[in-house]
Amino acid sequence: MFQRFILVFVVCLLFSPEVLSQKGLKIRTVVIDAGHGGKDPGAVGKNSKEKNITLDVALRTGKYIKQNLPDVTVIYTRTKDEFIELHRRAGIANEANADIFISIHCNAVANSTVIGAETFVMGEHKSEANLEVAKLENAAILLEENADSEYGGFDPNSTPAYIAFTLYQSEYKQQSISLAQSVQEQFTKRAGRKDRSVQQAGFLVLYRTAMPSILVELGFLSNPKEEAFLLSESGRSFMAQCIYRAFKDFKSKYERDNATTPWAVTEEKTETIQNKTIVQTKEIPVDKTEDTPKEQTTVKPAGKPMEVPKTKVEKADIQGLVYKVQFYTNSKKLEFTDKRFSEIEDIGLYFHNGLFKYTSGSFTDLKKATAHQNLMRSGNFPDAFVVAFQKGERISMDDALKLGN
Repeated sequence: MFQRFILVFVVCLLFSPEVLSQKGLKIRTVVIDAGHGGKDPGAVGKNSKEKNITLDVALRTGKYIKQNLPDVTVIYTRTKDEFIELHRRAGIANEANADIFISIHCNAVANSTVIGAETFVMGEHKSEANLEVAKLENAAILLEENADSEYGGFDPNSTPAYIAFTLYQSEYKQQSISLAQSVQEQFTKRAGRKDRSVQQAGFLVLYRTAMPSILVELGFLSNPKEEAFLLSESGRSFMAQCIYRAFKDFKSKYERDNATTPWAVTEEKTETIQNKTIVQTKEIPVDKTEDTPKEQTTVKPAGKPMEVPKTKVEKADIQGLVYKVQFYTNSKKLEFTDKRFSEIEDIGLYFHNGLFKYTSGSFTDLKKATAHQNLMRSGNFPDAFVVAFQKGERISMDDALKLGN
């Protein structure tokens, strides 16, 4: 069963159709997810149930956003006490083409002295404590009727099953971390909560979202004092205000950064004269609303070699199917001579969803691209992942797989 899940899960990660978000330069839609609900109570305290507290805080958060940020559309995964499958929660966000996904939860452990708020992003769990949090939240699938087929036989209580999550790399990880940090800062400075910091773990509700996504743990219902705080009107209001303020700060910074970005990339023209390749570049404006990202240029900047074992970079026909390894994203265009790229031997750039995205390598063989991805990850770019292009335009991995057959 575990082997079957690993196979299904990896195929889903590598070849699932892309759902694009952030098509513009402003954050316009946020999905707020109240964890658990209905037949799933979530964590249970002496006098409380997680599903009730999360719904109250979610609705309050949405209310603050609507009142103070009228340009933002707020969508809830639930507005009452009902059971919503984990995959459906992510589906609601993807179908709305949301810019941000915020899932709100409460925690509980056997030790009643543990206290504090923490915010998670999708990633590899770094501790047993993080793994246990993921197990607790993912256990909701045991109440779903079609969980076996929907999640490929994933067992939320099996520690080995979480190995698959180490293969997942979100294109929006850095933005998710930035939002999570803003939430934690609000929790500690405004609400006076103990800071359990930003964490990573494998959450089913996050891995299918196609936008910056976070999972907030408001506190521990197993701690009497924290349970009382979250049961109080002022406590829930404080936490909702903190999430709202964090979202507002993130939105402001994102839009401010994009508003001051010199939106131009380079266009490459290559010609061959007497077996010598000459590359010419010129600045061209970028269509900020362009939905189909194009690989704009590939160069080989000077700099020290990568501090990881090297593989031969295969030059592929730009008119055909090409795999590249995306390793860096920034809201501002950086020069290829930037010190952050000094280790990269072969580098490319394309503009996608309001961001400049940097790639390394060019391969016609997915296995070779994956090998190059692993080398990049073993160096200074642990979040590197493979992307596909056809005739210079980025396509989904699902389409690339079909073309490769």
